[in-house]
Amino acid sequence: MRSFRSRLLLMTTLATLVVLPACQGDGGEASAAKKMELALQDDAVFVNPTYFDRQRAFDHLRALGITRLRVSLGWANVMPQTQARKKKQPKDIGWLFGLYDNLIDAAASQGVRVHLNINGPAPAWAAGNKRKGPVRPSVSKFAQFAKLAATHFAGRVDRYSVWNEPNWKSWLNPPSGHLYRSLYVKAYAQIRKADPDADILIGETSPYARAGLSVAPIAFLRQLACVNKKYKRIRKCPKVQADGYAHHPYDFAHAPNYKRPGKDNATLGTLSNLTRALDRLKKSGGLRKRGGGKMPLYLTEYGYFATGHRALSAKKRSKYLPQAYGIALKNPRVKSFLQYLLIAPPKRFEFSFFNTALVTTRNKTYPQYRSLKRWYQRNRGKVKRPTGDPISLPAARAVP
Repeated sequence: MRSFRSRLLLMTTLATLVVLPACQGDGGEASAAKKMELALQDDAVFVNPTYFDRQRAFDHLRALGITRLRVSLGWANVMPQTQARKKKQPKDIGWLFGLYDNLIDAAASQGVRVHLNINGPAPAWAAGNKRKGPVRPSVSKFAQFAKLAATHFAGRVDRYSVWNEPNWKSWLNPPSGHLYRSLYVKAYAQIRKADPDADILIGETSPYARAGLSVAPIAFLRQLACVNKKYKRIRKCPKVQADGYAHHPYDFAHAPNYKRPGKDNATLGTLSNLTRALDRLKKSGGLRKRGGGKMPLYLTEYGYFATGHRALSAKKRSKYLPQAYGIALKNPRVKSFLQYLLIAPPKRFEFSFFNTALVTTRNKTYPQYRSLKRWYQRNRGKVKRPTGDPISLPAARAVP
């Protein structure tokens, strides 16, 4: 989970652009949605297919009711790695956006929208320790990257989020709410200028504290908003706004309704900890929804391990996953719920240990796939349903 998504594209090259007829995309769709959206992420399958046919994967999305793909745009991984490792910023960077353009167009042809997560790692020339990775990324240089990306994808992507699991040390070091606020505020301003109709999500936080590795998400939020435990502002800092809060409410070892201890943690079973904190931050003025109202939740990663030492039995996975979807559906604050991974990474793959997938590389479905499909069939009237109708998008802009 920590480095998987950011390192998938280390060896990729620019793909041929596939362009659909140009017209203005539907901006702000996510904020206006009344029914919960079903989403999925699997960059190794959809962005840079290496071990599974992408069209077959799209067929699975339709069967599961998926209308949204979340895709990670790793800053240091969308340039040649020789440039990413330089200690001085290259004059001309060979941005590798082609694979993303190809995926966005392929998804649009299937009636699927893309949520672009603009995240790390930082290239060496923008990292505090001059090594590619998560250490003290340059706020100004990250804002430049966010501007470049949003300018290129404007009108083609209708939802962005900033960074990934910034409360986890291997993604942002230190995992500081103050540092993340600076990254977010500067990136938000640049994305908003480049693509004013798109939604921008804050957070993408991991669910609980682990000593030496992560900060609890709600403690992290208080840092971000400059408030104390009583939600009183304790220092002057910029007020922050967003179109929604993105969060990863994993709890790999328990049923989704399990009440994990710790008031600053927020798993699916303790999601009320997060919504209460967001409501209190709204009152304090530290973090508000753009346009007013309560901050909606986008649960942008979830799943249970199918293999490895954290795997649960097939019976439990088949029970817990649809139960999790049901909990999310009953919560009016939840606008989107995302299954992380569709296809199990093969053993030769570096991150094969992180298998929260639904289908094997041989296209054999795990039991939780079948239970999730049944859940969708029972609840089709309560969620956004895929139409399969192509979405018309403007052509990608040239990268400066």
